[in-house]
Amino acid sequence: MTHTHTPGDGHRHTADGGPVVLDVGGAFGALVLRTEMKDVGAEIDISPLDDPGHRTHVAVHPRDLGGDIIHAAVYPDLLEGDYQLWSSQGAPALTIRIAGGTITEAFWPK
Repeated sequence: MTHTHTPGDGHRHTADGGPVVLDVGGAFGALVLRTEMKDVGAEIDISPLDDPGHRTHVAVHPRDLGGDIIHAAVYPDLLEGDYQLWSSQGAPALTIRIAGGTITEAFWPK
């Protein structure tokens, strides 16, 4: 089952952790945020670094990566720039730069 979203509602994940379509190209990039298995189901907020009040989130799911299972939140369509990822307590946890036309991989802090 896939959740649909409208601009501004902040939901951008699939309920079952199925395949994700990445919208990468031009000024848009994507982020694969690798986590630990214990984080499955967690929703991790992201915001532009200069606009912390404009947050969206995606859920962490197990993902099949060529036969290996990883645990990741996938942000499929981020405008290039600097972003802040937020802990479940609402504190800044990780800052990341997204480049247009690329897929960035990062690791969630332990």
